[in-house]
Amino acid sequence: MDKLNQEQREALAAEGDVLVVACPGSGKTHTLIHKIAAELSQVTSHREFVVALTYTHIAAEEIRDRIEAMGVDISQLWVGTIHSFCFTWILRPYSIYHENLRDGFSVVDTFESEELLKEIAKRHPPLRSQYDCKYHATDRGFSPDRGIPSANIIAVQSSIAEYHERLLEQKKIDFEMMLKFAHDLIIEHRPIAKRLSKLFRVIAIDEYQDTRDIQYSIISRIIREKECKTKLFIVGDPNQAIFGSLGGVARTADEISALIGRPVKQLTLKNNYRSSQHIVDYFSHFAVNPLQIQATGQHRERHGDLVHDTTIDKSGLVQAISQLIRHNVEVLGIPPEQICIVAPWWIHLASITRSLVQALPEYDFNGPGLSPFAENRDNFWYKVARLALTDSAPDLFRQRIRWAREVLDELAKAGHVHDLSPRDFLKVTNGIQVRASRGTEYLAEYFDNLSRSFNLAIRPDSELSIQRQGFFDRTSNRIARIHKEESINVDDIETFRAVFRPRTGIVISTIHGVKGAEFDSVIAFGLLEGLVPHFGEPAHKKLDSAKKLMFVIGSRARLNLYLISETGRGRPGYPRYQSNVLRSLATYDYSSRSIVDPSLR
Repeated sequence: MDKLNQEQREALAAEGDVLVVACPGSGKTHTLIHKIAAELSQVTSHREFVVALTYTHIAAEEIRDRIEAMGVDISQLWVGTIHSFCFTWILRPYSIYHENLRDGFSVVDTFESEELLKEIAKRHPPLRSQYDCKYHATDRGFSPDRGIPSANIIAVQSSIAEYHERLLEQKKIDFEMMLKFAHDLIIEHRPIAKRLSKLFRVIAIDEYQDTRDIQYSIISRIIREKECKTKLFIVGDPNQAIFGSLGGVARTADEISALIGRPVKQLTLKNNYRSSQHIVDYFSHFAVNPLQIQATGQHRERHGDLVHDTTIDKSGLVQAISQLIRHNVEVLGIPPEQICIVAPWWIHLASITRSLVQALPEYDFNGPGLSPFAENRDNFWYKVARLALTDSAPDLFRQRIRWAREVLDELAKAGHVHDLSPRDFLKVTNGIQVRASRGTEYLAEYFDNLSRSFNLAIRPDSELSIQRQGFFDRTSNRIARIHKEESINVDDIETFRAVFRPRTGIVISTIHGVKGAEFDSVIAFGLLEGLVPHFGEPAHKKLDSAKKLMFVIGSRARLNLYLISETGRGRPGYPRYQSNVLRSLATYDYSSRSIVDPSLR
């Protein structure tokens, strides 16, 4: 515990159920990891587990890697998303007790799910695609996401009902059905919660502000079990609760206490080790839940650029951002990978990326929007692709061992059992030779060679075969869309490999996608009413929503923050103006009011 400050030590030493409200850059993940490691050291039985719930698979991998790097035995650690938790601990072992699962089920591939929903949506006017009928699970059923026009609600509900009916006919479920059915099981069959309450030493929850009520309900059902000794250790920041449209809500300590039937102690982490006090003071203006944040890191006394420009027209964005990038790299000495360009919607980023690539050929740009792979991490062949596209380098060894273990587990579930350790599996896969230079051809040949190496007789109608087709369909569609929209060909092996390399180049991301990251310099544009906040937000939530989005943007920056509320957006006669939450700071003492200020050239 010698690397922990006093606040962090108090959080670790606290008895019982604990809620840690942590400001940005306060070492939240560091604290969480030490808590998990400390609990693992107290495990004395193979029937006792430490569980960590994360918002993303990437966060789960980071936690697992960092704990393992500490030399801690992680054999009794389970870490993953709430969906993975529901699948592993509730659905898979207890599916026989649910009428929709008792005859067997599989989790539908993301591509297949979207294609089915798109087909159904087109038959329910005025809906046009799967994006018009996004929804999420609740403890009462399924609810359209916030922001869907009220006139479309009936059509959305009809589409969702038909979509579920079609999936269940195929004995498949998607991620939202996974949550709902897990909730059904744990609420209606008490022995499930009773058994889990005896297995878990602690349940640690990261980014609790993005947790939905149905997820609180699932976890609290375990904790409320009589004689339950499972503790809760919850960390997060309610000021960064920007997933409200998906049902995310930051419950207070009193509210969580009422849910679990036990007192919850609230502690805070107020020391920001990331940003300068200059940046901290600025983003603190957007805090919905006020917290006195103190910059205590190495950059605390730095006074970098803090700019809000409302004069740039949309047509001049590329020139302005190009100028900023060059100023940061050539004048300020900021490495390109420490620069992030962020906007509210992907459509805005996609439209500007191609122009930046052309304007700045000397720089690399990195972002999910330029990746040939969509979010498809649960697809078996995506897991194989990670091994195919990474080198057997020492710094990747732990990660590749874990990936190999995941592939072997999936093969075992599919009935392809091999008496191989992950290490032996890697030896075989490392020896697979492929000559193709196109990314999709390379993976197809690699997958074929892998199947031959392990004598995998995969039937055309098997789940692995269906997942393979879905993987390539989705990848090919994404490649075609990027080529059409950005005039960039990403179907080459080097682009495919770059997806799994450490981050390089200038990062491009949405506000939601950048949460959890940090950079020396952040450039944000599209900070307009109707975007920040989203036009679909209810009137009574617009102000808080906009503040949280701006809080996330500002708190990503260590030294320099450039905000652009450009003109020229919107429909004819209905222009978009700067976000009201920024307009309220019109008199703020920025270091400059213009991106094109001579000092920034």
